[in-house]
Amino acid sequence: MNSTRSKIRALGGGAHRAATLAAGPMALSVLATAALVTGCDYVDTPYTNVVVDNDYPADAATPLVVYQAHWQAVAFTTPIPPGSSSAPQTTVPASDNTAWVVLAPGWDPSSSSSPTSYVVMQSRSGFAVHLNDTLHIPVDDADFAGNCATGTPLTQSQADFITQFVFPSTFQGLGYDAATCMTTPMGDAGAE
Repeated sequence: MNSTRSKIRALGGGAHRAATLAAGPMALSVLATAALVTGCDYVDTPYTNVVVDNDYPADAATPLVVYQAHWQAVAFTTPIPPGSSSAPQTTVPASDNTAWVVLAPGWDPSSSSSPTSYVVMQSRSGFAVHLNDTLHIPVDDADFAGNCATGTPLTQSQADFITQFVFPSTFQGLGYDAATCMTTPMGDAGAE
């Protein structure tokens, strides 16, 4: 009897092992297909984003709209009304980088016309973001310099860099005086 049981176990164990081995590739195939269909690879993908927060008050007498912003290699071209934020923009992890903004004082973002005045500003310190994180850049007078109304104008060389290299299309044909935060058409520069 012992030898019969041993033979049955040997056959049963081998048959069980063979069935398990045969089912393995099929099970892996089903599992891989299920992962693609349910989007499991989407869940594991890291996303790194940057958001610009316009922290100026919405109820100010002259609302300060963030007309454009730029950080690292990310350009924000959709105006951001006071008290609101931009849509998240994808980026790569980065160490501290300067941010620049163009404010449009008193301009209505729903208007079809361009702003008539601008204020260029530069972050007082850099902003960094880690992998799979979202950086929020707060735009206000505490974090940015350049608002003449608060007595923190930029130097003319800082303003020239911002207007000529960061936002050249916005300031094409315009001059910007950093000491007064005044924008004038180039033909009018120096006219009294």
